[in-house]
Amino acid sequence: MSESEMLCRRKITKVTCVGGGVIGAGWAAHFMRAGLDVMVYDQATERETYLRERIATAMPSLTELGMASGASPSRVSFTSNFEEALEGTDFVQESGPENIETKISLLSEIDAHTPPDVVIASSSSGFLSSKLRGRAKHPERILVGHPFNPPYLIPLVEIAGGDAARQAADDASAFYRSTGCEVVELDREIEGYIGNRIQYAVLREVLYLISQGVADLESIDKAIAAGPAIRWAVMGLSSILFLGKSDPSLWGKFVESLAREMESGYIAPPSFQPDRALMQTYAEQVANGIGANGQAELMALRNAGVVGIRSALREVRTSLGGAKHGLD
Repeated sequence: MSESEMLCRRKITKVTCVGGGVIGAGWAAHFMRAGLDVMVYDQATERETYLRERIATAMPSLTELGMASGASPSRVSFTSNFEEALEGTDFVQESGPENIETKISLLSEIDAHTPPDVVIASSSSGFLSSKLRGRAKHPERILVGHPFNPPYLIPLVEIAGGDAARQAADDASAFYRSTGCEVVELDREIEGYIGNRIQYAVLREVLYLISQGVADLESIDKAIAAGPAIRWAVMGLSSILFLGKSDPSLWGKFVESLAREMESGYIAPPSFQPDRALMQTYAEQVANGIGANGQAELMALRNAGVVGIRSALREVRTSLGGAKHGLD
């Protein structure tokens, strides 16, 4: 029997979050909301204070989204002892520094200290699973489970590398969905996965608009948030475009018109590549404009806005007879 065939479906009641930074703490809040026991590991002991603060900040949003039976911050533990963190765990969510060598080493250590039927998911934002699992003795249970920040608010998880870890991918998908996540599995690996590649494409266009003096950043952000982003919260771009013609039989011609518009200059030219000077200008404009008053007000708006949108969408889908996954 092969290693992959030995992997079995395991009932998940305890999750270990390796890394207690922004993403790790966000994952801890999410898994806690799902009614699980959560152990957070970080070698920096001061991370425990940060973890507790993050969970306290998240609690109003978590409560409004709905807590599972028995869910409580008291079920989130912290340790700086690596072996203690992994003892008795049923699922590992790695959220260490976004450095390829650090992650490869960390994942191999997690692999060495957990039974082979425990899925190990990396929160990597762009690395290939085929590289991340390179030093592991049980590579078939290591994959990418990429969240969006913060995981307790944004439901998307992208599973990448599952083509070489089929059982692990199936188990991870089922588990994430049971906690309220929306799961997308890539058919094959690619750097950046899906969501981040789309975000970078939008950022590239934002930088081009700045370079051409079209508008300031506040106006560009408003054009996104008050325009396409509202529709994107409901359905994907292709679904929206399909509604662009009253007669579905004209869809093919509509796509031809989209091609002509892109060719005529509706997007940044292929030759455009943002240089360091433009990136510095962008950084300064964000810091001195959008971020002039710090993060607290923006974070409160983000949290309340995302919760409101998710709650509204849940009600709409329920009224239309749509299926719901897990907690959400």
